[in-house]
Order: sequence, then C-alpha cells, then structure tokens
Amino acid sequence: MPRETIPVAMTGDITPGRMYYIDIDGLPIALANVGGQIYAFGDTCRHEGGSLSSGILIDETVTCPWHGWAYSIRTGRAIVPPIGIRIPIYPVTIAGDTVLVTIDWPE
Repeated sequence: MPRETIPVAMTGDITPGRMYYIDIDGLPIALANVGGQIYAFGDTCRHEGGSLSSGILIDETVTCPWHGWAYSIRTGRAIVPPIGIRIPIYPVTIAGDTVLVTIDWPE
C-alpha cells in the first residue's frame, strides 16, 4: 500500500474539545483535539453513515448524531454494541505548527 503523509491543518486551527471535518481526496476524516492531543479518524459512522464530526465529543469518545453509536477516537473501536466494529484511525504527527495525517492508500 502506498503511504502518504499529508498536511491538513495548523495546530492553532484545531481548538481543544472540538471536531473538524476534512476531505482528503474523497476520504472523509474527522480531526479532534482532546487536551492538546490531536486525533484523526474516519468521519463516517459504521451504522448508517452519519458524520461523526457533527456528533458529540466527550474525552476520547465520539458519538454519532444520528443514532448514538459511540467510538473511541484513540482506537477506533465501538463502545456500544456491537463491540468489535471499528472506524478507521489515522496517525497524526505535528511538524512545527502543521498537523499531518498519514494515509495508507489501497493499491
């Protein structure tokens, strides 16, 4: 799989306790800042496709606004049944003031 690290935002643009939607070549991703740690995860709920960045963020848990499915933004694992379902998570690095997200694209 080709791996690509992409600059997506400046650190000052992602305020603590908030989520943001980004689109990387058609891939919907949510960014969240929890206590200064920035996470990147798939923006689409596995239940019926709700936008997770429009949901509720409490600590490291995001809840879909449509039907309340909840996920860990650190691991991607569902917190409510069916446990084991996951959303994708993406590595985040900070270079200076730039937030970079790494994507493993399918070949």
